[in-house]
Order: sequence, then C-alpha cells, then structure tokens
Amino acid sequence: MTSKRHFCALRVSHWALAVAMACGVAGPSLAQSQNTADPAESNLAEGDLAETVVVTATRNKAKLEEVPSRVDVITRKEMEDRGYVTTVDALATTPGITVVQSGGAGAITSVFSRGTNSKHTLALFDGIRLNDASTPNGQYNFGQDTVASLSRIEVVRGAASSIYGSDAIGGVINFIPRVGGERSFEPFFEASIGSRETYNLIMGATGSVSDISYAFTGEHFETGGFNNVPARFPNTLDEDDGSSFDAFTGIADVTLSEEAVLRGLVRWRDTETDIDDAALDRIARSADDEYFVWRVGPRLTLFEGLLNVDLNGGQVRNQRSDNDGVDVNQAFPVSSGAEGVRSFANWRNTLDIGGDGLWTDMQVTAGLEWQNEDIETSGGYSDPLSEDEDNLAVYALARGRLADRVDLSASARRDDTESFGTADTWNVGAVLDLNEISGRLYASYGTSFKAPTLNERFATSYYTLPNPDLVPEEGESWEVGADFTPLSGDVALAVGATYFNSQIENLIEYRTIDFITFQGQNQNVGVAEIDGYEAYAEFSPIDMLTLRVDYTYTDARNALTGERLLRRPPHMWSATVEFNPIEPLLLTLTYLSRGDRVDVLYGNTNPWGLGGGYLGNGWTEGYEVVNLAGRYAVSEEISLFATVNNMFDENCEDPNAYQGAPRSYAVGVRGNF
Repeated sequence: MTSKRHFCALRVSHWALAVAMACGVAGPSLAQSQNTADPAESNLAEGDLAETVVVTATRNKAKLEEVPSRVDVITRKEMEDRGYVTTVDALATTPGITVVQSGGAGAITSVFSRGTNSKHTLALFDGIRLNDASTPNGQYNFGQDTVASLSRIEVVRGAASSIYGSDAIGGVINFIPRVGGERSFEPFFEASIGSRETYNLIMGATGSVSDISYAFTGEHFETGGFNNVPARFPNTLDEDDGSSFDAFTGIADVTLSEEAVLRGLVRWRDTETDIDDAALDRIARSADDEYFVWRVGPRLTLFEGLLNVDLNGGQVRNQRSDNDGVDVNQAFPVSSGAEGVRSFANWRNTLDIGGDGLWTDMQVTAGLEWQNEDIETSGGYSDPLSEDEDNLAVYALARGRLADRVDLSASARRDDTESFGTADTWNVGAVLDLNEISGRLYASYGTSFKAPTLNERFATSYYTLPNPDLVPEEGESWEVGADFTPLSGDVALAVGATYFNSQIENLIEYRTIDFITFQGQNQNVGVAEIDGYEAYAEFSPIDMLTLRVDYTYTDARNALTGERLLRRPPHMWSATVEFNPIEPLLLTLTYLSRGDRVDVLYGNTNPWGLGGGYLGNGWTEGYEVVNLAGRYAVSEEISLFATVNNMFDENCEDPNAYQGAPRSYAVGVRGNF
C-alpha cells in the first residue's frame, strides 16, 4: 500500500454531519413502522419461508412466501457465524449470483445476476441507489464494502425496473443497516487478526431510548494482501497488493408525534487498494474509492394507520482516483479521477385497504422520484468529461390476496430522462398457496431497462466518438418456481426450484466504425438470450446438524452469434454444513464450486511484450473452494471465533490472469452487550 487511512483521517465535515444524523435524524425501525419500504429493517423476522419478512421485493414489508420471485436473505447471524468480512464474502455463495473479483479485497468486483451483465444488477444501501454514475457503464463495484454495519442483505433476482427503474434487469441487492434495539444502549465490537497482516476492528451500538431509535458503526479493515498476478507469468514482481477499508454508518429515527417520525441516515466509506493489470504486475499503482451517502425526511402515518406517506431527499457522492505512481512496467504512466454526484428526492404513499371476503390484505403504493446525476472525469485515456441530467419517475404497485389462496401483485413505472425520453416498465406476478402440502407455486413476468450512461453517450478520446442518440437497453424476463417443506419439526426438509428466462435487446457495445483511424463509438447493437434454473435442498436430520445445497444452471448467450457470454459459468454449486455439537460451539463448513466458463484468456507470457500473451476468448478451468468457520460462546455476551478460507489452497483465476485468494486464516473476539 502506498498509504493507510484510519478513522482519524475522516473529514471534519463528514464527522459533523454523521454526529448530527446519529443524534437527531430519522431512520425507520420495524417496531415503529407498519409499512416500511427501502428504509432500514434491522429486526425483521428470521426463520422459514412463512415467517421471513422482506422489503426489497415490494418496497414494503411482505412475507417471503407472498413474493412471486426468488429472494435470498443473508442475516446478521449468518455473516457472523460464517466469518464474512466483505460483501464479496457474503454474496459469493448466493445462488444465481456470480461474483468475479480482479484480485484481493478491494479489487474491482463485478456481480452477474442470472447471467445478465454486471451493469444489470442494481445495488442499494437501505434502498438508496449506489450504482456509480461516473463509471463508464454505471455499474457498482461490489468489492469496496464490508458488512459490519449491516443487519441483513436481501438479494432479489429477476426484473425489478418497474419498482426501481434503471439497472435492475438482472436483480437488486439491498444492504440493510442495523437500527434500534430492545434496550437503550446495546454496544457491540469485533476485533480479529489474520494471515498476511490482516486486521479487522468494529465498534458500534444500537438502541432505543424514549422516542429515539438509533445505530452507529465504525469499522477499519486492512490487509497486506497477496500478489494479484499469478505466478505463471514471467513478468511478476512478486509484489503483494494490499488494501484498507474505513467506514462510519449512522442511522436514527425520532418520533415527533403519533403521526410523524423524522428519519435519517448517513454513511461514509473509503477504500484504498493496490491494483495490477491482467497478467501485469504494477508496482506502486493504487486506487482510492470513496463514497458518502445521506438521506433525511419525515414519515407520516395518517387515518389511524391506513395511509403512510414518506418524504425524503439526499445525495450519493462517489469519488474515485487511479494513481500509477512510478512503475517499471509502464512506459507511459496514466492517472485518472472521477466524481459522480446523485441528488435525489422521493415521495411515496402507501394505502392499506385491507378488505374481507374474496379480497384481503390489499395494499396500493404510488410515488414520485426525482434524481440528478452529475459527473466529472479527468485523466486516463479519455478527454475530460463534465455532464449532468435529470430523471423524473412515477410508479405504482398493488398487491392483494384472492380467496385466501392466491397472492397477486402488479407494478408499473415510467422514467422520463432529460436526454433520451421515457422508458416504461411493468411486472405482474402470482403465488398459489398450497398450505395443505406445505408448499407454494409462483410465476412472474416483467420488463426492465438500463439507461445509457453519461459516459457511454458523451465520452470522447482519440479512439472514441460520442453517441448522444443511444437508447436504453431493454429486457423481458419471466420465471416460475416452487417451494415445499415436506418435513418439519425435529427432522426438517425444504426443497425448491426456479426456472428463469430473459431476453435483452439494444445492448450497448463498442464498435469500430473507421478502420483507418480505428475510431469507434458505443452503439445499440447487442442482443442476449438467457435461461436456466436454480434448485436447493435444506435438510436437518437432527437438531445439531443442518445441510444446505444450492445448484444453478445458466445458459447465457449472444443471441446474434450463439456464443456464450463471458464469465458466466453454466454450472455453479454451493453447500453449507452447520454443526452445533454442544450449545456454545458452532462449526460451519462452506463449499463453493464454479464450473468451466468462457473468459478472456492470457498465455504464460507478458501480454504487453513481443508477441504478447493475449489468446482471445475461450474456456477457462473451474475451481472449488472450501471455507471453515467456528465460534465458541464464552458467555452470552462474548464469543471467540476463527476462520480458514480456501482450506485446501486451491489455485484459481477468476477472472483469467488475476490470482484468486490463497489460503488464509483469522482469529478474533466478538462482543454483543
């Protein structure tokens, strides 16, 4: 690492706002809100399908069994029991999700949801859009965050643009923070040390006192890392690529009256990472990625709880820099910087109609959303760029239960963007309750879109011409699925499966249009066809043992050529075994298998040398990783824990020419008071 940032490096302005928000602004708590949406839900029920409550799929509380799509929930308990530190750790074994990280912790990380492109997954923090407007294709870098401040992660797969707008073609991942508690002050901490000079420190508290519910979390993680360039390349300089993460999260709500709650949230995170190029060791090259998020506004509960009105506004500010420094492998060092600012305001109204007789549990939600995206980029290989645009959206959602047997839902949305006009999306779904045999059947169909980014439309360079006439990428998706629990009680068994199908048109791809100057531009020329299925089985033969197995098959192809899309393996497996032989001790063994997949391949020579090592696209070998985590409860408040990741030191590259993480270990102590 070229430098390390610690908590003392937080900007004074960030601390001032953080303290103000944590002490007096609102962030919703489940106990005080009957119809929460994108706000935080730290105390949501956990358990089987009928008991689990989610918020991301509908922007309101809904039982998981009533949602006509596949949703996975990663709970706080799972994060701690399995030793997750980063969001990459938490998402890696999620079915239907392919995580590709270009090196160690902090390196650029793409998430492919159900075979769609990495830019087709929408990232949220407590419902706030995180996708970085200043990046070339607007995707979110999932490798930059830790999980210390989170209560849970909800992963919704499938089209969700009719609820959230652009980017949600393949799915939505919502990071939901902790908030509130049963007592006035519930502090927590975690400290660990691991291989390769790895340290992790977490401190915070949650609580509810008088009319205030709150949570705040401070965290620092750093590691010396490993060399991102595989040893098979002769030009490797054997330089370890380290990283450091610092973050502060504050969320609170203040009950002003029986009808009004003032809500607020603030999060600051900064990540510094040493980086390399594919197959090329880069001494002293580093990247800094910082974002600052805040939101504030009231929630009104009117007409004895029949109508809930949410008003809020805020901002997401992303700042990135790529610094080459002095590099013996690069003749022309290039540094770059970018800043993206998304300002937003939302107005949402939820009406609980209720009902009896044929229709029950009826609910209608309608809202307006405004946002402005403003980007500034400089350096690198492109000309400086400064652009901004407004977006205004209107949406409506409705759901209800028919004949106490079928849960129906529908949503529609219109996005009107300043530079390319409107995009209309919609979604319908149904769930058939088979309570007599402890099961359900569901189906849904939806449309989605991905807006062309400011970079894709207006960026210029020696090789790139702008194309302001780009139109949104458009998707159509449907899925059918089933869940059954044939056994429950002391011996439990749950099984389920989903078939999904998507087609995406007007995909934006770079095309050379002048073969003399080699100039090109982004054009709407691509088409993708994707289908596959997900299946799971969870079995608990005795109280102390639980086994979960997930399998995903994905066939993602370029519809024009028939070729498979890059970095999306057709076959993925994961399995988890939890063994609780005595009350204080829990052991968790996790198995992850990524099958063979098509990737950009590099041979064992310097790709930038004479002849190069670039081989084009082709199949690359799959890999298997086994992780072990254990925790021992010394008391009700204190636990000791240890993890061993990649136990058998599997040598893998995902993507090709970037070294996967070797075997590592960590030991630590955790306290919850």
